Amino acid sequence: MDNDTFVINSQGVISLRSDANLDRETKDKYNIEVIAVDQPVDGLSSTAQVIITVLDVNDNNPQFLPLPDPIVIQEGVYTPSSPGEVCLISATDSDIEENGRVIMTVSSYSNIFSFKEDGTLLAISELDRETQDVYDVVIVAVDNGIPQANNITTVRVNITDNNDNAPVFSSNSYSRRILVKDAKFGEVLLTLSATDKDVGSNAIISYSFSEVSSMVALDAETGDITLTSDLSELTEDMMLNLTAIATDHGTPAQSDEAEVLIHFKIASLTDSVAFENSSYNFIIKENEPEDTIVGKVKAVTGNPLVTVSYNMKSHEDVFSVNSEGTITALKPLDKEKVEWYFLTIEAVDSRTPPNTAETTVNVQVENVNEAPVFEATIYKAEIFRIAPYKFPIVKVKASDPDVDESSELLYSLESTPVLDVEASSGQIYVLDASSLEGVLFTTQVKATDKHGLFTTATVEITIKNSESDNVVIISLNQPVSTVEKKIPEIEVSMKKALGLTVKILSVSNDNGIEMSTILRESTAKTYISFIATDTSGAVIQDTEVKKKLQSNHDALKAELEKVFGSDLDFKVEEGSGNNSEGSSQTIVIALSALLAISLVGLIALLAVYLVKMKKMKKDLDSDKESFNISKHETSSLDNSFNFTNKDEAREVKHSIRI
Repeated sequence: MDNDTFVINSQGVISLRSDANLDRETKDKYNIEVIAVDQPVDGLSSTAQVIITVLDVNDNNPQFLPLPDPIVIQEGVYTPSSPGEVCLISATDSDIEENGRVIMTVSSYSNIFSFKEDGTLLAISELDRETQDVYDVVIVAVDNGIPQANNITTVRVNITDNNDNAPVFSSNSYSRRILVKDAKFGEVLLTLSATDKDVGSNAIISYSFSEVSSMVALDAETGDITLTSDLSELTEDMMLNLTAIATDHGTPAQSDEAEVLIHFKIASLTDSVAFENSSYNFIIKENEPEDTIVGKVKAVTGNPLVTVSYNMKSHEDVFSVNSEGTITALKPLDKEKVEWYFLTIEAVDSRTPPNTAETTVNVQVENVNEAPVFEATIYKAEIFRIAPYKFPIVKVKASDPDVDESSELLYSLESTPVLDVEASSGQIYVLDASSLEGVLFTTQVKATDKHGLFTTATVEITIKNSESDNVVIISLNQPVSTVEKKIPEIEVSMKKALGLTVKILSVSNDNGIEMSTILRESTAKTYISFIATDTSGAVIQDTEVKKKLQSNHDALKAELEKVFGSDLDFKVEEGSGNNSEGSSQTIVIALSALLAISLVGLIALLAVYLVKMKKMKKDLDSDKESFNISKHETSSLDNSFNFTNKDEAREVKHSIRI
């Protein structure tokens, strides 16, 4: 019986047709009926059922199933023995048994994330959102075949906030001195301030007193302490000592406490010294030069004859204060190291014995945008020039000195058709190295922060030549942008049609072997360079691949039409994107042919003139005298011919030059 896949000869040997392909993923078993007859006409016959099972080869890469979005895990302390589950990542493989058994591993941040056997991504190390809130984790799916096939993807893991930070007051103690006669009902005496490193509701702060006071009130939102009594019943000095509490809105809530001291005085302050404010708040930009002025404090005595001096009681190695109360920074400050400084400054008057007073100065170091910094100045790697399209080469990494901004860096490369980089992760891929051989390719990679500041590093890629390139080129009547998006589908289609594993090396609107002056057949035409490998991973000769393309033209066209539509057309291009030997031989043959034709024409032309010259020989002397033909003109033909006039001589010489 006719069969599209198998043939049988008279000896009963069943063979695969030369133009047939076996794809186990499409059909894994054939049930064939074989008939044996003892004579062609009116013979006796018998039948048998032949069952042919197609065995699997590892010809499919693992494929990731759709990933959840977004992928989140709460910050916390995780360990290998007590991990945190991030999400389930699944990958499938069309092959079977060991060829289809997929194992997933973590290629980046492997000390922080790992996999369970069922594909669950786990956190195995402490995650602190305040240190890093986003991780771009590179996942590799590898099957268990020989040779192994793999696939790579990147998942972004977002770290959500846990209320693991308590509010912090800007000062441990807030104080104020006020004369009773100057006190006004509703006056703001002090303003408390606290911060929380968490985000969202975990960072919202409410203020309160541990005990209710009839003299002052504390605004829960602003931290303002206002006077709620007219103090008319106060007959002597009084010190109001309260405890303020800053509480966040997290679950469970966390809090901080500070002391509040309000000194109500009946008598004048002329016999003492006091700061105009119980606390001061100043801001200084980071990296400012030494001796930069931070701010100024002032203490009063109530007596113009009494002077005041100031002493720095804390952080004397970082700040100083002069006799005028001016505070300066002794060195450049770094917000990433210390953001807040809480200073205690003492005022001493000139009385005997001297009176003293203290105030708190809160200095905040303000961030100044700093350029990112690469981990290395030069990144080096090696690849073969037949490396597949989008094959990962090296991953660059930069950090931002500014707090919590390293995850927002964007990476880019100088414009080059050879390499590309993934903007968010810094993974550098090869686009097309097929035209380069044994060279050191150098380019610059740039890391840019969200404010536009950037830094660069050098990328050096050594492009090695393989022992056998065997690159084949086909062209599709499709735009480059369309083809680039469908590279995986093209490789699968070619594999089904040709029965070979195909690795695409480059996608371009120029096949690299035609002269640039030749007009293209269509603006929507793309050249695809690829190599084909057998089941062992060895590269197949380009001549064999081209035979496959010719014999399976219709099958490949049908597969590609599933990807691009029914108007698809493709053509096998002559030559190779990597081997110019064939092109050179073609040029040499063409030039040789042109030279041979020219020589034949020259000999014929010389023969005609030889006959003509012999006929005119009798008039040679007189003609030369009449037209004065010079020796220079006749010598260009080696004095082999004589002409009756100069025009004939020029015509012969012009023809010979042509």
